Amino acid sequence: MLRCSEFAELVTGYLDGALPLRMRLAAWCHLRLCVACRRYVQQVRRTIRFLGDGAPPPPPRNENEIMALLDAAQRDR
Repeated sequence: MLRCSEFAELVTGYLDGALPLRMRLAAWCHLRLCVACRRYVQQVRRTIRFLGDGAPPPPPRNENEIMALLDAAQRDR
């Protein structure tokens, strides 16, 4: 049985379907028993979907620009 910390290291490979069968089954079994890791997988999926929604913005030059970008992202939801 995987521990949560072990599962967290495998989550990207699990979602990509890149794990060997034995590890994928161990991850699947862990998810059936662990609510916290199921939530973590949902968060990672949402993050991947969010990041894949468009071209990345240019890097901000200062803190004010960072805050403006964060505000704009919140409004766009």
